Amino acid sequence: MEELQDCVSSKFLMLEKPELIKVCLHLKCSEPSGEGFSGQTRRALIRLAEGTLDEIEESLEEGQYAESLNELLCFIESLKKPAELKESPVTQAEIEKLRKEYAELQQTHANARRALEEQIGILEEKHQKGIEEMSVKKQVTRHEPIPEVTLRREFRVFGQIGEAGQKEKLSYTSLNNQIESGVRKGYAEAEIIEAVIRAVSPGLPLRELLEIKRDLTLSTLKTILRGHYKIDSSSDLLHRLMNISQEPKESAQSFLFRAIELREKLLWTSGDEQDGEQFSPELIQRKFLRSVETGLLNDAVKFQVKPYLSDPEIADEVLIEKIGEAANLELERQTKLKKAVTQKPLRLSEVQTVEHVFNTERYSSSEMETLGQRKETLMKDINTVRDKKKQTQSKDTDNDTAKAIEDLRANVMEMTKMFRETMEATRSQFHPPMTPLRTERRPKGCHSCQEAQKGEECRHCYRCGQDGHLSRGCRQRRPASGNGRGLLSWTPQ
Repeated sequence: MEELQDCVSSKFLMLEKPELIKVCLHLKCSEPSGEGFSGQTRRALIRLAEGTLDEIEESLEEGQYAESLNELLCFIESLKKPAELKESPVTQAEIEKLRKEYAELQQTHANARRALEEQIGILEEKHQKGIEEMSVKKQVTRHEPIPEVTLRREFRVFGQIGEAGQKEKLSYTSLNNQIESGVRKGYAEAEIIEAVIRAVSPGLPLRELLEIKRDLTLSTLKTILRGHYKIDSSSDLLHRLMNISQEPKESAQSFLFRAIELREKLLWTSGDEQDGEQFSPELIQRKFLRSVETGLLNDAVKFQVKPYLSDPEIADEVLIEKIGEAANLELERQTKLKKAVTQKPLRLSEVQTVEHVFNTERYSSSEMETLGQRKETLMKDINTVRDKKKQTQSKDTDNDTAKAIEDLRANVMEMTKMFRETMEATRSQFHPPMTPLRTERRPKGCHSCQEAQKGEECRHCYRCGQDGHLSRGCRQRRPASGNGRGLLSWTPQ
């Protein structure tokens, strides 16, 4: 086995690049992404072929693997023979010479055959006579042509198909890519459909449907899978792309990645022939750039990447790089501003509550004092009447007692009303009503744009009037107020 492997490796080293490409196609090697086999060097093609042979050795038994190597050697010899024939021109003398050699070989073969037949007859006679001494026989091995064996692995779907939305299961995009890869490698539709059915989780209604379905084709299978995964149509994806926006706790790079993923889904769905609505890539690119520009939360990041978002031919990697730089710069600026701002010390003040409005002049008015005394007298009378009523414990209440109670209640209510009115009048005298604060809104724009009546279109700093930053990030010091020199001196007049 090792001799066959060494022979195959030596044959690989003797082949040119076109012949190595044919060998890779014969072995069903995985085609590299990009330019394919033609873009690889001889050394890379040899490594690719040897790696495929190692995989075949692991999957086959020793006898089958030896037959595969012999078949590969025959294939390599068939590639070399036409080239040798093309290099040397054929003449009539060479043909005659070959014919003579062929006749001589036939004669030699006939002589050898007759000699062997005679020897076989002698040996048979000796065997029949029971002679134990036998001479060493030369066995003539006849190499029969090895049948052609196609080295191809069984198509498999890597992953398991589950319900739509399960993260640990296979997604529709990955499943469709594996199906398209199998079609490109030349696998039959029946083999691909069988592999997809085996990949469905047992117990799902989808598996029962696919197993019962008759005359199932690849296009019908894709339609059923789209319905199972609940794939949105092109119009729904375009609507989502136009309304995408950055979340409050989401970074600018994550938002861009989410928008790119949605755009690629829309391009892939729009390019599918089974989808009724199709959009051009130019339209999708314009909507993508517009959504990224309007969906960014930070105005500073949006201002820095706006020139790149205006270019429809910009590459994704350039856009990712520029948005990353802008986001890092804005984060660094905000960090510096937070360090520069000094924390103001907190001041606590006590709030003293007064039990009565007239704390300084308690009962200064004779009227208030009289009202309080009358109220206390009435409350005492009510309490004495109630005590008498409890002592008698009679079921029939006296009419005079009930009338006296009602009169006392009316007097108490009247005194309470007068007391409240007096308190409100005194409170309004000591605490005049406060005037409402003015809530006038500051006009938009800097000073220059306000004078030019272009405040709504102003993109300058409202404080200093310069470009490149906002008023909340302006480092120019505020102008001094009118109280910079302190309070004016007070002189009695």
